[in-house]
Amino acid sequence: MAEKVFISYSHQDAACAHGIARYLTRHGCDVWIDSQNLSLGDKWANSIETALAQADIVVGLLSSSSLRRDEVLKEINISLKRMEEEGTENFRLFFVVIGQIHPSWFKEGESSEAIKKYLAQYQYIELSAYAEITIEAMKKLLSAIRRKGLQEGDISTVLDNGENSFINQNSLPEKAFDNRSSSIYYKTFAADLAPSSIYPFALDNQWLPEIFYDPKNDLYNDFEKEGFAAPLVKEYLLEYKKRNFDLSLFQFKQVVIKLNTLLYEPYFQNLLLSDGEEKEALIKLLYNGSIVILLNNDQMTPFIHQKSSDPVKAQVYEAWNELCDETSVYCIRENWAISSDQHSKDFLRFCSNMAMDHENNVLLAQAMHLPENEVNPFLVTLKTISMQAFCQTHMNGTQAQDKVDDYSRSAFYQNYIVRNRKVNGLDPVYACLFDPNKPFHHELKRLIDIYYNSIFTNTLQCDGLLPDDVRPENFYLNSLYLNNGEKEVSIAELQYAFSEFFHNCEILDEITDIGANLYLENWDLGRIVSLREKETWYEYVELLEMINRRSNLWKVDFNEIELLMKRLLKCFDQSEGKLANKDIAFSFRVLVGSKVLDIVKTSKVSKIKEYGGSFADPGRIPLKVLFCVGDLTREDRKDLIFLPVTLFNGRIDTSDGNGFFNSLKDFMIKQCDFVEINQ
Repeated sequence: MAEKVFISYSHQDAACAHGIARYLTRHGCDVWIDSQNLSLGDKWANSIETALAQADIVVGLLSSSSLRRDEVLKEINISLKRMEEEGTENFRLFFVVIGQIHPSWFKEGESSEAIKKYLAQYQYIELSAYAEITIEAMKKLLSAIRRKGLQEGDISTVLDNGENSFINQNSLPEKAFDNRSSSIYYKTFAADLAPSSIYPFALDNQWLPEIFYDPKNDLYNDFEKEGFAAPLVKEYLLEYKKRNFDLSLFQFKQVVIKLNTLLYEPYFQNLLLSDGEEKEALIKLLYNGSIVILLNNDQMTPFIHQKSSDPVKAQVYEAWNELCDETSVYCIRENWAISSDQHSKDFLRFCSNMAMDHENNVLLAQAMHLPENEVNPFLVTLKTISMQAFCQTHMNGTQAQDKVDDYSRSAFYQNYIVRNRKVNGLDPVYACLFDPNKPFHHELKRLIDIYYNSIFTNTLQCDGLLPDDVRPENFYLNSLYLNNGEKEVSIAELQYAFSEFFHNCEILDEITDIGANLYLENWDLGRIVSLREKETWYEYVELLEMINRRSNLWKVDFNEIELLMKRLLKCFDQSEGKLANKDIAFSFRVLVGSKVLDIVKTSKVSKIKEYGGSFADPGRIPLKVLFCVGDLTREDRKDLIFLPVTLFNGRIDTSDGNGFFNSLKDFMIKQCDFVEINQ
């Protein structure tokens, strides 16, 4: 008779759990795993408890994620008690561990202590930090299931150590010693970063916020005259980049910052030259891996050996070197052995292919709100860029050994965006002085900013965070140039994960305490550090990570979107206990092509608002569904919480984008009792 095996796991480890399930099933086991055995409409808790009670064997998948999930701890706790009451002849529990067990994985409580006690008595199956399933490990597990058992073991030396709780606990980076001193720093590769690591677009020293494209704003006129050198612009950007830095630290496990940005941006310069709680908080974030430094080109250590005649830069260099002397810093380069600039090569490839997708480029022009008579000239400009880039590719090639130093973002600016000579002593590229005689310089600047920064996220295999002021069409523009894989994931799974966000995540209490305005004037790094140390923050950010990751793995019938929306809205109603007496708004933003529908639910009103846009050719209509905490329909939404989570990112397999958009709007009004508000 086949052994009945129940697999207990965190949904962050779903790929590994499914791999184990497939192996055991192929070898004759009767495996129960929730995502495969639950049907739509099933009650999760009841079905899981029934399956657990009927199992002969439980395989617990342990990781830094699963040991923080209440559901997993509950399942394991039940299994431990069953094994104690029924004896190992009738029921057994085996653990498969992803990576090396770290003391920071365990929550306080009886369940964690019971697991530690078990692990100290019995051996377990250990996989790599990347959850790679080997035949050897699976044979060992199958042998144990077939009653050949696991031998006694002892992990007390691991659990009793006093190691720091590094942000990526599964795989600690390599320690290295700098020749300049005896200080230790940490060398890490892209694969060592936490899955939700980001390169925040807003921290790039050439990023241009949306407000600078608005002719009605004073910043627009100042920027047109002096670029980044304008005093009013400098003042605005100082606060703007601080806000986005705070947001990224609030929402992601790790933040990747270029060393040049840290050394030359006024906000970070002020931090390094300060002497107080803010700098102490920065040091702590660097030390525990919350901030990872992206080193320059061929630089192998974080220390700065160059000298500067500029007194401010000289002070910053000295302060940074002193910081590196005093503490450990996580550092990364895409390839520690090769000093070539991969970004320039990827950028060159992008430009050479820019004109290939005519349909998307037409939609791109419409999303940028170009008048109809300017669409064709815009497409011609893209084709000109592609031809020039192709010639560059043809002459120099894009292989690893070839150089493309003369085709950088700076060169692109000189050709198509900025003036070709200094103005009032200002460098046109560094100050970003637009040339009014170069067609579509505003549009190209926006396009290149979005894509060039996405190169970093693709190279480092991590997610990117757009600034909080990004308009709907910019989300759309970004999705045009990011490639997503496909994998089938059920709607029930995403609904479960999303409802867990409301039911189990006490970080909503923290959000309420912070206030409706996430960017309070008294917000500081010390407050962020204290928030990141809370267990609820860790659970919150893991849920965001899981939901964001799944958005790029979906391959489902898009006609089920309406059903999904209704079920996710139901999550709000089921979370009254958690959200009682809290005036927090929740928004869906649905982008079909470049048309936008904001779906907002508060404690007082349910409303929708439509924004104009257009669609591509039939059958190729991009669809994106975002969720955020806050009311996106309000004009002052920048003063509200804005934590975008991508629920869905793909295309609609339909011949009528407008019909789909209108049917979704009618569905929300007629079936979900939403009220439409005018622009």
